[in-house]
Amino acid sequence: MKYSKKIYESTEFYGSDEDTQYETQKVVKVRKDHECCNCGETIKIGENALYETCFLDGPKQCYTCITCCDKWLDEIMGDEEATNCEPCK
Repeated sequence: MKYSKKIYESTEFYGSDEDTQYETQKVVKVRKDHECCNCGETIKIGENALYETCFLDGPKQCYTCITCCDKWLDEIMGDEEATNCEPCK
């Protein structure tokens, strides 16, 4: 991970909606494979991911790979070199 857990957990990767309730974000080490909600690639067992939950027309959950989070954070923090990297593989 390129950034501290606190930065990943406080960034609101997918933004907030006024209808969203009980929203949480946490960096977790996955215990089974999950699909990244952003790039669609597999987050493998033992890898870190940003896990988000909320209640919006029912319970929702999403796992985002750290690579996607890093690229987005690099962009919003002005790391020009990182924004020119290849998409997730």
